[in-house]
Amino acid sequence: MISLNHSMHLREGAMANAQVTVGLPVLKTGSMPDSGPTVVKHLQLMLNERGGHPVLVEDSVFGSTTETSVKHYQQNENLTVDGIVGKQTWTSLLSKWLLQSEPG
Repeated sequence: MISLNHSMHLREGAMANAQVTVGLPVLKTGSMPDSGPTVVKHLQLMLNERGGHPVLVEDSVFGSTTETSVKHYQQNENLTVDGIVGKQTWTSLLSKWLLQSEPG
């Protein structure tokens, strides 16, 4: 399980804190999670949105190109560079995704 803490700005300068706990699979080359290929496609979308290199075809296949993009992201974020999307990588990606999505 991955827990994310996120603060959001509300009207009139108020702040709200939210904690979200989600269960996400560990992904690596050849992964086909029980939850289906959608989670791999979402990963590819998030990597592309974060300026991933190489740009991925969002095809729901965790192949060598997705692994290369994951490693590039991990290196840029000072994470363990192993090409595996586990707790650290998911937490980093989802935190940035939430910050990017915050209305403002």
